[in-house]
Amino acid sequence: MQFNKLFQKIYNGKNLNATEATSAFNNIMSGRINNSELAAFLVTLSLKGISSTELLSAVQVIRSKSIKIKSNGNIVDTCGTGGDKKNTLNISTATAILAAASGVKVAKHGNKSVSSKSGSSDVLEKLGININSPIKNVEKSLSVIGLCFLMAPLYHKAMKNVAEVRALLKVPTIFNILGPLLNPANASIQLIGVYSKDWLMPIATCLKELKIKRAWIVNGQDGLDEITTTSNTNVIEVYKGKIKSFKINPVQLGIKKIKLEEIKGKTASYNANQITKLFNNKKSNKAYEDIVVLNTAAVLVIAGKCKSLKEGITLSRKNIINGNAQKKLIDLRRLSNL
Repeated sequence: MQFNKLFQKIYNGKNLNATEATSAFNNIMSGRINNSELAAFLVTLSLKGISSTELLSAVQVIRSKSIKIKSNGNIVDTCGTGGDKKNTLNISTATAILAAASGVKVAKHGNKSVSSKSGSSDVLEKLGININSPIKNVEKSLSVIGLCFLMAPLYHKAMKNVAEVRALLKVPTIFNILGPLLNPANASIQLIGVYSKDWLMPIATCLKELKIKRAWIVNGQDGLDEITTTSNTNVIEVYKGKIKSFKINPVQLGIKKIKLEEIKGKTASYNANQITKLFNNKKSNKAYEDIVVLNTAAVLVIAGKCKSLKEGITLSRKNIINGNAQKKLIDLRRLSNL
């Protein structure tokens, strides 16, 4: 199918069907499209509005070209889209570690920072984790301690075909939201934060088509791509083939609402130090602790480990106090550096 004709269709404001979208993204991810054509296509697609069919087709094409890791049972991922430009602590990364310490298997998918001062891999490096650990070590880590980190570029080699254009473009494209949908461990349980409420339903629809076991897609009413503690959070749940929406109010869960400035992060080194303090249970920032345990509680509910967010909050705090979170971080550091 000629790429030019597909471009003309979206230029005219029409959505691509599944066959057309699959053809377009196969051409893109195979490196058959020059940078000028690719830039025009991505910007035009964004301006038109990305349909759920186009999103699903892109995910399926990229998944087909990705490297997978061996995994057993229900795997959790806390990877979000990023892009909220709030520069908070690495909440989803800390959540991944604490969730694993609380008894669920987590394969955290992530990358270097794009829109903040510290991405998941940036802060993990400062915590002593080898983010480029060989696949055999990553698989061992997931199997032995129920936690691993998946550095996105190592598993999605075809992304090199869009890297240059993505770096040059100054507007968000479909590639800004694909990360959480491409976990190499085939995560079946997901907590996905999105930078705009406009992406809640499209991602939920995509996950339903992908037959995800259970997922919450969340966007704080303050714009945070996490379950926030500064305001309520909008949630779309995908579970048993159905989609429903609800809100999370932190006050109803015994968590005090705060100002956004209280959960701001800084550099990767600073954020790593704050996560270390939190897991050491020594002079940690209470606002950091509250938002991490709230997001961890959500993971525990989604994974079926806890029946309610209140129960999840209690269990999460317990696994900080008893040292399980710190031990899990130490184990991840050790196994990633074998």
